[in-house]
Amino acid sequence: MSSSLERVVAQKKEAIEAVMDMFEKGAEVLASAVGELFPLCEAAAPVLRLALDNVHSKEVFYVKEQFLTVRNKLDVLSAELEDIDCEIKKGRLDSTYFSVEENIRNQFRKYMDILEAKQQFRAVKTRLFLEHFAKTGGEKNLHVLYDALMGTNSFGESILELVERYVARNRRLLEDFCVRMKELFCLGLIALLGHCALTQGQDEEEEKIQEWSNKIEQVESSMKMTIESCVAAFPEQAKLDAQRLLQEKDEENLQDTTQLLLDFLVKKYDWVSWSVRLINHSGSTYRNWRAGEHFHHVAGQNWFEVLQVNNINLVVSYSTKAQPVPRDCIQQVMEAQGKKGNAPAVVEVLEKQLRGFVVHAVSRHKESAAAWSFPEECHYWERHKNVAVCVHSE
Repeated sequence: MSSSLERVVAQKKEAIEAVMDMFEKGAEVLASAVGELFPLCEAAAPVLRLALDNVHSKEVFYVKEQFLTVRNKLDVLSAELEDIDCEIKKGRLDSTYFSVEENIRNQFRKYMDILEAKQQFRAVKTRLFLEHFAKTGGEKNLHVLYDALMGTNSFGESILELVERYVARNRRLLEDFCVRMKELFCLGLIALLGHCALTQGQDEEEEKIQEWSNKIEQVESSMKMTIESCVAAFPEQAKLDAQRLLQEKDEENLQDTTQLLLDFLVKKYDWVSWSVRLINHSGSTYRNWRAGEHFHHVAGQNWFEVLQVNNINLVVSYSTKAQPVPRDCIQQVMEAQGKKGNAPAVVEVLEKQLRGFVVHAVSRHKESAAAWSFPEECHYWERHKNVAVCVHSE
């Protein structure tokens, strides 16, 4: 019996190594993975049976260490995730949800107590695990967690939607939350399948594995869709964020404000290259007259504008696949232009030469500032005789 169980655990080792490798790759990979985590949980029953048979193989030791690694990762709770927990508690959620994490953690702890116990104490630890599992609701905790994440039964709204809204579509925080929920599911399933090993036969255990494998896949698919929709909506959310930030900040220095906005966007949307330009509306009557009504103009895709906040116009453009800018070509066009043409005219000329690029020109009679996170060869910002020009790929 023990040798066949050892073979089962040894066969699962490669799949478990792949799971742990995914944990090391970080939240972005793990949060969007579907159907990858279950091999780790499936090892819970055979490992427990081997422990009860007093088998000490390197595979058993390895699996035990991986279980503890997942538990330790769950113990790391950032300030942002603590804030999310507080926000969830404000929601009108089924009160059973709030004891789920503690119950699952304790069930897992009692399961690990059996694996860690010396042979003479194993029977006592097993009894304590079974009693505690029943007392803390058994499998119900996993069902409550599933319902909360899927928005089924008494929950109405998925916690994923609540969290996405609360973090204002912050992709990285949403990914961290999803990973945390996956880690919690792992611990709960390890405890559940350990309980099956002690109380039920192989057939019932297989049924549980099939049932929860399907449920976890549904949860992971929902997480993946939520993250994808969050990523797809980043331009819309970035505009709201930039507008709010501009309204809150009353910096007198235009360049400092530009840098502040850029720093915010880069931190929250770190997979995007950003270019931020601010144009000041204040200035002498003469300079405003010289600048004219069409004092700036933008062509291309992947940009948005926030108009007249604190007497400032904001133009933000971006790219998720930055390409090098034909700098020499732009400079030749601008030298040929000399002082001819206002901002729209300059953009029209450049646009003909630069397909697939964002082009923005600002009158030299308006105070303007720029900051960007593009690689240097992928961004152009220069002040010419009549306009300042910004160019980057869409």
